[in-house]
Order: sequence, then C-alpha cells, then structure tokens
Amino acid sequence: MSVDELASELTVERHESLLWITLNRAAKANAMTVDMMERVTAALQAATDDPQINAVMLTGSGERVFCAGVDIREQPADGDTARQRERRSLALAALQDAVMDCPKPVVTVLNGTATGGGAMLALLADACVAVDTAKLSLPEIDLGIATFSGANILEVIGGRALALDLIQSGRAMKATEALARGLVREVALRDELHLKASALGQALGAKNPRTFAENKRWLNRSLRAALLQARDEHARHRALAQAEQ
Repeated sequence: MSVDELASELTVERHESLLWITLNRAAKANAMTVDMMERVTAALQAATDDPQINAVMLTGSGERVFCAGVDIREQPADGDTARQRERRSLALAALQDAVMDCPKPVVTVLNGTATGGGAMLALLADACVAVDTAKLSLPEIDLGIATFSGANILEVIGGRALALDLIQSGRAMKATEALARGLVREVALRDELHLKASALGQALGAKNPRTFAENKRWLNRSLRAALLQARDEHARHRALAQAEQ
C-alpha cells in the first residue's frame, strides 16, 4: 500500500477547539490497521501539548460502522504472522492507554456500530455520543475468542451482570439501551450527531484543564489496573497458542 493510501485511511482535522480524528476506511468497516492505531495514538499524544485543542473527537466514516476493531486480516510486509499479532496487540494497547492518558476530554462519536476493539474504545473514552441506529457489540465469543480486555472494561464500567450479559451472549446492544445503562452519554439523530457531539466536546473542553486531568487520572485507575491484568492474560494465551503450533 502506498503512502498516499495509508494517509487516506485516517483524517485528523482541527475545527475551532476540537481535534476531529476520523477512521476513514468505511469499505473495511473502519477496521484499524497497525498504522492507523499508531497514528491515532500519535494524534492523541500531540493534542496533549497543543494549547489550541481543548478536546479530541474520535469518529468513523460512513453511516454503518464506527469501528469493527482491529483488522486481523492485515498482512505483514515481512510475512511474519506471529510478529504481526504481537504488533496488533501492542498498537491496540498503546491506543487504549493514549485515550485514558490524554489529559483532555476524548469523546467517541459513534456514526454506526462499534464492535470488538471499536466498542472498547467507545467505552474507554470520557464520553460517547451515538447516532440512534448505532450498536455496541463484543461478539468475540461467537468467533471462539476470549476477550479478557472487553470483559474487564465492561465489568469496571457497568458491573459483573452487564459484563456477563454482553460478553457471554455476544449480542449487540442498541444505542438507546446503552444510553439507559450509562454506556453512552447522548443519542442523536444522524443529522444532529455532529452538532450534539461538538457541543459536548466543547462543554467538557471548557472545564478547568488541570482539574479535569486530575479527575480523569483518578477515575481511570480501576480501568487501568483491569486492563493490565487482562493484557497479561492475553499474552499468556498467545504464548500457549504459539507453543501448541
């Protein structure tokens, strides 16, 4: 893939005090390549030191899918598939950390369904605004894959009952139910989504930045510990699977 093609898969634009990051790969359900994850992480880190940016908005292109998670079909240039799995895991972990570590508000704007790693990003953000047709889904169980990270994120945010429901059923939760359960801050009609998300981003970005950052760091301490635990378990499973090959 050319440099221009790689660049087109992600757009980063500042509108007034908001930095909009758009996953621009609708034909592939906005599934994130390693390069895309690394570039989103870099944009979040750069926003930290930019005084003109008060909040970061993360969304996807198209009207069907926000993000289908990590692109597991991405082929490594060096042909090393085992190393590629490791690259994906490291890039996703770094992106998740960047969302939690960014001292400024990070708002996910769900233009469509958030699945797997995409749903995790939505849940890790400071707030989530969803179009009324959006859904949240962690369907790994139907693929025969355990999701320790997804389970831990849901358990910390919504409790064990919610985690049991979504993780063990793999069902897709509608935006209205996610709103009622506190997983989504606002639900909007499609033609109002950008406006409502921008208003929320501006409102959060107008808070005292130091206090917001301190509160965020403290509020995320349980999530951080849970993710570290889950990553250790994922690493153990990858090692076992590789040993069995």
